[in-house]
Amino acid sequence: MLIKKKLYWFAQLFGWLVYVLIVGVFNKLNGNDLTVELLYSLFSIFLIGLSVSHFYRAIIIKLNWMSLSVAHLIPRVIISILFLGVIVYILQTLIIEIALSNYDYTFVLADAFPKIINWSLLLLLWSLLYFLFHFINNYKKEEIKNLKWEAARNEIELNKIKSQLNPHFIFNSMNSIRALVDENPDLAKNAITQLSNVLRNSLLMGKKKLVPLGDELKIVDDYLSLEKTRFEEKLNIIKKIEPNTETFLVPPLMIQTIVENGIKHGTSKLAEGGSLEIRTKIMDDKLVITIYNSGKYDESKIPETGFGILNTIQRLQLLFGNAAKFTIENENNRVKAQLIIPSKTQL
Repeated sequence: MLIKKKLYWFAQLFGWLVYVLIVGVFNKLNGNDLTVELLYSLFSIFLIGLSVSHFYRAIIIKLNWMSLSVAHLIPRVIISILFLGVIVYILQTLIIEIALSNYDYTFVLADAFPKIINWSLLLLLWSLLYFLFHFINNYKKEEIKNLKWEAARNEIELNKIKSQLNPHFIFNSMNSIRALVDENPDLAKNAITQLSNVLRNSLLMGKKKLVPLGDELKIVDDYLSLEKTRFEEKLNIIKKIEPNTETFLVPPLMIQTIVENGIKHGTSKLAEGGSLEIRTKIMDDKLVITIYNSGKYDESKIPETGFGILNTIQRLQLLFGNAAKFTIENENNRVKAQLIIPSKTQL
C-alpha cells in the first residue's frame, strides 16, 4: 500500500510538472517573455491541476467507482470531468486572471467554453491513465489469486492421489507375503522385515512432493528384494543407472509403482517367470527413466489393471504440466514404460 501511495504521488507531481513545462514552452514559442507573472501563473496551474485531480481521485475512491462496469463508469466520468472542468476554469480565473493580474474580469462564454473543454479533456486523459493503471493492477491481482487457487486445488488433488498410493502398495505387498506363509515360513518372516523397511521409508518419502532419484531407487531395491524372495529364480532384475541421474528430483513412489505394476500384471503371470529392467539417463536436460518387464501390455485392460498408469499420469500432470511425459507400449516382446521428467531444483 505504501509503495502504491508513493507511486501515485510521484505520477501526480511528475505529470502536472510536465504539463506546466509544456504550457511554458508554448508560451515562449508564441513570443511571450518569461515574466514573474507567467511563472506565478504556471505554478498556479500546477497547484490547481494537482489539487483538483487529487479531489477527483478521492471521489472515485469514496464512491467505489473501481468496482463499476465500464457501461456504468463512462457516464459518471464524463459528467465528473465536465463539472471539474468548470471548477478549474473558475479557480484559474479567480487566481490567475483576477488575483495575479489585478484587472476587472468580464465573463465571455466564447472565451470560457474552450478553456472548460480543454481542462475537461486533460482530466479525461488523467482518468484514462488512472483507470488503466488500476485495471492492469487488479488484473494481475486476480491472476495471482487464480494461480494460488489453482495451486491449492492441485495440492489437494495431489494429496488425494498420494493417499490412494500407500494402501494400494501395502495391499500388494501383503499379498506377496501371504503367498509365502504356507510355502516357506522363514522366508515369510524375512519378507515381513523387508516390508517394514519399505513401509517406513515410503511413509517418510510420501510426505514430500519430490525426492532425489537415488532415494526413490532405494525403496525400489527394497521392494524388489521382497519380490525376489517370493519369485526367486523366476524374477531376473537388471539395473542400468547412470550415476549423474541420481540427484534428479522425481515424485516419490512413482517408479516403485510402475515397477510394482509391471511385476503384478506382467512377470508374475508368466509360468516361466521373466525379467524387470530399469534404465536411467539424461537427455536434453531431462531425466529419462525406462522400465522393461516381461509380458504384454493390453490397453483395453487399463480400467482393471491400470491404477499405476492412471496414478502416474495424474501426478505428472499436477506436478509438471505438459513438461513431463509418460508412455507405455509393447517393444520386442516385452512392455516398455518410460518417464520423461524435466529438471526441477526445488523440493
